[in-house]
Amino acid sequence: MANVSKLSLAALRDRIAAGTREVDVVHNSKSDGTGTTVVSKMIYVPKFRVPAWLWDVGAFPAQDLKLGGFLIDKYACSQPDATSISRGSTTPNTPGLIAAVSQQGVVPWTDISQTNAMVAASNRKINGRSCHLVTMKEWATIAFLVKLLGHDLRGNNNWGRDYRDPDSWEYYGIADPVVASYTASYNKTHSRVLTGSGPISWSHNGMANGIFDLIGLWEWLDFVIDCGRYQAIKTAAINDTDGITATDTAIVIDGVQSPELWPATNGLVLIKAEGTNTDEYVIYGSFVDNGNGTYTLSGCVRGQNGTAASAHANDAVVQQITDYCVIPGGWTAKVADAGLNNTTSPATFTISNLVNGPGCTGPAVGDVLQCQTEQLTITAVSGNSITVSRGANGSTVAAHAQGTGIAKISPQMSNDNPTSTDATYGASQFAKFLTMRTEAELAALALPATVSSGGNEEWKDGFWLRNYGQRAALRGGYWNNVSYARAGFALTLYNPPSGTSITIGFRAALSL
Repeated sequence: MANVSKLSLAALRDRIAAGTREVDVVHNSKSDGTGTTVVSKMIYVPKFRVPAWLWDVGAFPAQDLKLGGFLIDKYACSQPDATSISRGSTTPNTPGLIAAVSQQGVVPWTDISQTNAMVAASNRKINGRSCHLVTMKEWATIAFLVKLLGHDLRGNNNWGRDYRDPDSWEYYGIADPVVASYTASYNKTHSRVLTGSGPISWSHNGMANGIFDLIGLWEWLDFVIDCGRYQAIKTAAINDTDGITATDTAIVIDGVQSPELWPATNGLVLIKAEGTNTDEYVIYGSFVDNGNGTYTLSGCVRGQNGTAASAHANDAVVQQITDYCVIPGGWTAKVADAGLNNTTSPATFTISNLVNGPGCTGPAVGDVLQCQTEQLTITAVSGNSITVSRGANGSTVAAHAQGTGIAKISPQMSNDNPTSTDATYGASQFAKFLTMRTEAELAALALPATVSSGGNEEWKDGFWLRNYGQRAALRGGYWNNVSYARAGFALTLYNPPSGTSITIGFRAALSL
């Protein structure tokens, strides 16, 4: 087989085009098989690689990106009995056993939380295997693929059409009648449109066998942050017939997910509880390839992060956990004592679990912090001890308990609504993509390394962020984003996993 990284770009595009195919997936409308037979349109995305430095010589991607090899919905999900005039008979945020379907020309399934979108996606079973909510990597794969193919992606980013297209009938999707009153309230003829009803340019490859409507609804992804912190988790299992004792310092594992991404030294793992045993965090000294499909975690320090060393049985689940900060130029940590559990200003407290974002080297005088709905400004730093002035930028001073997340807001982004006391939808930040993260574990996720108000025509799209509480990822953009959503990379980390909206949908995927 030819080395794809050595192929010409034209040959690479031809190979991808030849491998892309549309599949009619026949499945039941309910996860327990008691419903009706329905058909979901899915697209097989063949395996391909993006050669290193293709888009940013010397920078991105820093190594070949190996992508593809999965099925993804051709259209945003709808309910099995959705029509062109009805969303269907299921309460939107109560999927129960109902399986999400990918079909053309119907009302999309919106007004559903990320949590329940995961349920609806997994309710679709194909040959006994459950589908899943699209992951960050799978969505990024499609966005990278659009760029690799050279397609000028279009979509519903301007009230029924793409803002770059003429204001002409043939460039509009078909208006969704379910939101007619909302549309009229803005004196528009279109807002949300029926699935797959736009022009061919709305597909990822500009062809009929493409993935449609990547721009037009924000779509939930299986990706969550907490106070700017993303935990990357990879799984394995203990490989020891007799299990391990509480004192073993060498642990053999197998079934290792993405071994090339496990830290070679000083990695953190969580051994999950099973039977009478308890969860246990372990820091290993080195990750050793045994050459037979097993690996050894050597030099293990047991019972970390407040857990107790415990015996664990053969096949116990092992999770390797690496924390990343998603805030460009920022950092994330936890309040480690009671120093902020008051309304005193100035206040001195300590932090723990510090993770720096790209371009940041740790807390510094002048940093503006977000802690729940309060903003604070650092006036002094001594190791892990920080002194702050309270109520920065007009925010309200409040007490923050030990263990609360705290983060430096990005100096590269706007600081919007800092005075809000809304713990769910208050202070936020915005900028446009400038460069991408290059770490091996993050490069394929299309996360921004740097951002700016003007952005970069290489990546084009907007990035929205809240640095407090849990936030679930949405990608794609909707009908009011205009130039902030034009390439498939648009990303918002604004909403909690429980959030719902007429602007938010989802789609399913299946790994092969």
